[in-house]
Amino acid sequence: MKRFAPALLIALALHAQVYSPRVLVKDQIDSSDLSGLVRGIYAQAHASTPREKAEAVWRFFLTDGRFVKPGFWYHIAGWAYEEPQGEVLDPVKLLNSYGFGLCYHIAPLLEATWKAGGFEDARVWFLTGHTVAEVFYDGAYHYFDSDMMGYNAIGTGDPRRLPVASVHQIEQNGQIILSKLTGPRDVDRKSVEYPWYPADVREAAIDGLAELFTTTDDNRLFPFTRYSEGHSMEFTLRPGERMIRYFRPEEAALFYLPYKNTDKGWEEFPQEIDQYQIRTKDGPRCQKDGRYWSTGRIEYTPLLSDPHAYYSKAAGEAVFEVLSPYVMIDGKFSVELDREGSVAFETSTDGGKSWTTAGQITGKHLTASPHVDSHSAHGVLTSISGHYGYLLKVLTPDGAQINRLNITARFQVNPRTLPALAAGSNELVYSAGAAEQWRSVPVAPERIRSASAPSTRRQQFAQRADNIRYVAEQSQGFLAAVDTNPGYLVFEIGTRNGAPISGFDAGGRFLDIRNGEAPDKLTAEVRRTAYRSEVPPEHRKAWLEWALNPEGPYTVLWHYDPDLKWKDRAPIDRTLRWPEVFRQVRSLPRGTRQAYVRYRLEGIALDSLRLAVISPQEIKSPIVEVTHLWHEGAQARSHVERISEPWREHQYLVRTGKAAAVKNDALIFYCPPNRTR
Repeated sequence: MKRFAPALLIALALHAQVYSPRVLVKDQIDSSDLSGLVRGIYAQAHASTPREKAEAVWRFFLTDGRFVKPGFWYHIAGWAYEEPQGEVLDPVKLLNSYGFGLCYHIAPLLEATWKAGGFEDARVWFLTGHTVAEVFYDGAYHYFDSDMMGYNAIGTGDPRRLPVASVHQIEQNGQIILSKLTGPRDVDRKSVEYPWYPADVREAAIDGLAELFTTTDDNRLFPFTRYSEGHSMEFTLRPGERMIRYFRPEEAALFYLPYKNTDKGWEEFPQEIDQYQIRTKDGPRCQKDGRYWSTGRIEYTPLLSDPHAYYSKAAGEAVFEVLSPYVMIDGKFSVELDREGSVAFETSTDGGKSWTTAGQITGKHLTASPHVDSHSAHGVLTSISGHYGYLLKVLTPDGAQINRLNITARFQVNPRTLPALAAGSNELVYSAGAAEQWRSVPVAPERIRSASAPSTRRQQFAQRADNIRYVAEQSQGFLAAVDTNPGYLVFEIGTRNGAPISGFDAGGRFLDIRNGEAPDKLTAEVRRTAYRSEVPPEHRKAWLEWALNPEGPYTVLWHYDPDLKWKDRAPIDRTLRWPEVFRQVRSLPRGTRQAYVRYRLEGIALDSLRLAVISPQEIKSPIVEVTHLWHEGAQARSHVERISEPWREHQYLVRTGKAAAVKNDALIFYCPPNRTR
């Protein structure tokens, strides 16, 4: 047993934390990671065969909540977008911060969920106007469409017992779809399983749907992974930190408003459509039944007597860190000084490599907000909007001391992920994650320079960059080798204070650009590019590797194989070779403080780099408070559950009345400051 000096015991108690707390209603599907999500989908649907499992995933994500209650996914355009990557393709972000999107969001999400559910393969097709997914089982691919809400059986008889068509089969025979009709708006109910493309049937547009498939020249297959893994819902609740998640927007006009960065500057990304009463001022609201998004906030009052509360500290300067598993909307900082004085605030979203001034004010009780980068008709873009963490620097140049600091970050959350109480007795299950901290390592590809370019160590994102250039086009771009020689990127993975690490994540999107086609951040589709690799396609190579020393030896985590393998023995010659790669390493030698990730490129380009460091934590908080807030009619009600040993699973009951309707308001996690052991 470790023995500590009394002063150290107090410091450790101050630093005691809660790791990734979760509360769900018993048997509620857990969306915090894909494996838990798909297990819940299978259990809820009582699915056991491959066909049943494939269909269960399809049905769970049917849009607009009309076919599976409470309706997890909504068809909403223009709101699942984050600069600089563009349209969100990370399934964990889509599940937890959004819960809505279009076909090019839901198709990769289906692919990711099927793969997490144990299927040998799943893949995505771009049909120019529509993006769809199919899953491989029983020796063939099968196309299920959650966005347009349908699938197509081959043959006659009960569609639930017939094989489901693949995209390639429908390409060759559009009658697989059209044969289900008895008229332009009439469907042979015996040949389909409900729902079957209800919007297209209503508009007499099934022939147009079939044409999307049968006009094959502009159909393209993503033969590699299409979704971009890398985000984690793990978070650490520090002493004095509270996370509040509401079941509705905290304020009527509060939402994450995505902006796009173009040659015109910052512009709102959502587009208004009068025909369908889609208005940006309404936020990401479902037009079918008026369901809303939701918001939350992180409130952090750091214990200034605890050295662990600081990211860094120097004379007249203190830096604090805010991390959110949800996409952030805005924030606020409030400080109380020991006397009248001057305070300046700065924020950084790139790990302290650059800072943005948030304001300088004078007084004793002071409040500021992040810098506003752009004003627009329906909101503002701040320096932290669209990010998942930032550093706050508090400067006191005239020597005033900080007595108290409050940091608030507001974020967006999918309310269908929260544990909603119902009338009567509710069984709740609390659990927590491993005692470790997951922290994304920021990378800005457009700011990476080869070794010959001037750059200070403080500004560098890459530990080494050789024969690499950034190709900028149409307000986006990618990294590529300068010439036909290999290009190298090496990143150092570690903690800011040199503490041991237990693992890391590494990933990116590798681009074998052919036919002048590159990914478009604004549409998640295809754009034309002037870039041409001088390396012949058959000689193009790429590797993702890691080592414990920057000079190696390096272990290969992934390499690009241009020789495509066809599981169904049906080659497709219209491919977009843009593999999204993600690898996690958790077997580092004990005491490791740095690891190195290397990207090697020969004729292959690279964008969407994703890196994260995982560090073990030893000090666990002895308690966490979980608060449920709700209304029964006009009466406000609450339940506070104080959970000791919050690293263990804990089950509890929350009883609500049955006389009035229950309206859920919020779920709150709070880690109280522990001032003694």
